[in-house]
Amino acid sequence: MGKEKERVLEMVADGTITAAEGIKLLEALGSAGSRPDMGRAARKRRIIDTRSMINEIGPMIQATMGDVFKGRKTFEAYENIDLEELESVTEEMEENKELVIHGNVDKGKSISISLSRSEDNILRASLDNNGTIKVGNKDNKRILLWRSGELSVQVPDCLASVKVFSRGGGISSSEVNVPVELKTMGGGIDISKPGDKFSIKTMGGGLDITLDQSWKGNSKAKTMGGGIAIHLIDEVPVLINATTLGGSIDVVGNNPQIISESGKGHGKSKITVLYGSQEDPSQLTVTSMGGGIEIEGEVDE
Repeated sequence: MGKEKERVLEMVADGTITAAEGIKLLEALGSAGSRPDMGRAARKRRIIDTRSMINEIGPMIQATMGDVFKGRKTFEAYENIDLEELESVTEEMEENKELVIHGNVDKGKSISISLSRSEDNILRASLDNNGTIKVGNKDNKRILLWRSGELSVQVPDCLASVKVFSRGGGISSSEVNVPVELKTMGGGIDISKPGDKFSIKTMGGGLDITLDQSWKGNSKAKTMGGGIAIHLIDEVPVLINATTLGGSIDVVGNNPQIISESGKGHGKSKITVLYGSQEDPSQLTVTSMGGGIEIEGEVDE
């Protein structure tokens, strides 16, 4: 997909233009790049296909990525509270407090964030450069803001939840035992062995999900412009509902039970697949626009 068409999809996603306006722009781009000898029937068919695509993906983009765009505004909102600049954070956390982390990259810099589980009730955060972390409180939330470098955060189990928004850069989360919500623009998300429910969304990157039996709670994962890889280990029971536009869905390993399937790589593909024999397994809903989905159950040796 060309950069111009990607930009049109972004404009549909953030509400700058409507889906109908997006159709016209994509048709114009298609006409500009068409071959002179293309017949009228072929051009008409392409226009119909384009309209079908944008009508399908317009609502999907907005549902998938709209709140990621909106998340940009909240960074400035937190700058209205009293913030302390620290080189690192080490503090005991109260029970059921929410942790909110926002990254907004400075021009010419790069950012990323890595979450891991804290072995005690201490929140620890540090940067890999000489930058500072802005720290503050709002209601029942502990706020961390950063603008450059890789931020490493150890998350204690006593927290109610963790929310991360990163405008640029990737996010990784490993063995975090509280509910997490992770969003980024311009990077991928890697979540490994979560202990609770999660919601992950990205634009411009892929998603990598590894689940074991410590995971519980229905979860969601969405991406625009990347693929999704799901790895199931320790025979974790899960019902996966997967949808992709512009990609295929591959399911392998550990005796998957296909509940329903449609599309098979032509336009919109959908599949519902069950791993494990548990009567009421947790559900994982995944959606990709522009990439494939791979679901891999642990292969028996």
